[in-house]
Amino acid sequence: MSAIVIFCLYLVFIYYIGFKGYQRIKTAEDLIVAGWSMPLYVVTGSLIAALLAAPFFFAAVGSGYTDGGFEGTATMAGLGTCMILGALIWTKPLRRLKGWTIADYYGLRYGSKKLGAYTGSLMAIAFGLFNAGALTVGGTYIIQAIFTIDFVPAAILFVSLTVVYSVVGGLWAVAYTEIVQGIFAIAGILGIALVVFFQYDEFIFNPNWWNVSHLFEKGGAGFWSLYLILALGDIPAADLGQRVAAAKNPRVAYLSMIIAGSVVIAISWIPGMLGESFKMIFPDSANPETLMLAFAQGYFPPIVSGIFLTAMAAMGMSTLAACYVASSGIITKNIYLDFINPNPDPKKLLLFSRLVIVVCAALGLILSLGFQKVIDLAYLAWDIVFVTLFWPLVLGPFWKRVSTPAVWASITVGLAYYILTSVFSVPGTVSDSTGFLGLLSELWHMPAFSGAVISGLTIVVVSLIIPPTEEVLEMHRIEKDKSLDELQDYKDKIILEDNAS
Repeated sequence: MSAIVIFCLYLVFIYYIGFKGYQRIKTAEDLIVAGWSMPLYVVTGSLIAALLAAPFFFAAVGSGYTDGGFEGTATMAGLGTCMILGALIWTKPLRRLKGWTIADYYGLRYGSKKLGAYTGSLMAIAFGLFNAGALTVGGTYIIQAIFTIDFVPAAILFVSLTVVYSVVGGLWAVAYTEIVQGIFAIAGILGIALVVFFQYDEFIFNPNWWNVSHLFEKGGAGFWSLYLILALGDIPAADLGQRVAAAKNPRVAYLSMIIAGSVVIAISWIPGMLGESFKMIFPDSANPETLMLAFAQGYFPPIVSGIFLTAMAAMGMSTLAACYVASSGIITKNIYLDFINPNPDPKKLLLFSRLVIVVCAALGLILSLGFQKVIDLAYLAWDIVFVTLFWPLVLGPFWKRVSTPAVWASITVGLAYYILTSVFSVPGTVSDSTGFLGLLSELWHMPAFSGAVISGLTIVVVSLIIPPTEEVLEMHRIEKDKSLDELQDYKDKIILEDNAS
């Protein structure tokens, strides 16, 4: 009962913040990028909360329970690494190009609005559907624990509460509430970790469970598949990119990602340790993704447990809301504005953006009811992004030779390869080696990894055959122009496409 009361009180708080956000929202830009105004502490706090999103942390603990300590560490370590790499690769270029969304990078950098719409559509599917579905599953677990109800009504309740919050407050409300939620969530995670560390020390850090040499043998494929898909595949993350796009200048965007990534890496060992201990505390669990909730309810006083559950639920809501807002931003900017109606009435555009949020929520809910597993949906989203959008974003800021046809070819070949090999399997013989060659063979036969290799070769070969146009070379010069980092107010600038034309 105490958990329900605490959760309801917290709903009052976040809807108050949502109402404050509503008062600030006059245009679709305000809803999607918070007026390009968020300071360092807000962007950093929002990113940390997003990376520590309860559903992904639960999934990491589940991996630690079933596979090993390093496998449990892989998810959080991969997300933290992704943030740091993203800061070093695309943060400043995206802001210098004045993009609304991370999909704008592809359209602006390679001089093709159609390419921006193509990449944006893939992002909307990956993050607005699959990733949102994964977050819905994790949030539903928490609602079940708080209200003691079945999965379906819990999922509907969780999505309904999140949709209202997203539509009303937009990215501004999401980011500001995430700061508070992140503090409570980190406190809860550290609290559980300390209890396990001191009371169940005989269950943790078993050398067999934390075998470093195992990582470089065939059996280590599980760790590398988890870690690399996130560390590399999540670099073009739409929801994280949306927060960065809302930062008030490129320096804020850059520093916030570095700080957030470092914090998450510093505590990435906790899911592996918890998974290891829970294997002894909760043997033969049918769904280890829910064990953090079971531990909090069984080993903490009711009020403390209620605060922890509420923080986890609220952080899940905000992270899911960010997925909705990011997907809405992509569809609004890269499809509606760029192709359907370039000069809409501001109020109608804002209404359209809010309706897209509702549609994304409904589709994500349907997926969550079908899968009811965090890890399955989440890694499907990151796989798709890795094989399609990784190379154009990673090579673009550093290699001016990348051409627009090469990007089209790389994305299309990667997507086609992933779909075909997921259905018919990856070509090539399987190595009998149990050592490093066996590890490479295992990774190659995962469609996401071999697909990333194929799409990478495609973008290099086609770029060498077909050089970039002068417009594309000019966009590369702009994304490298450090003087643009001094610009503070992007809202008052003329968008780059108009300048270029």
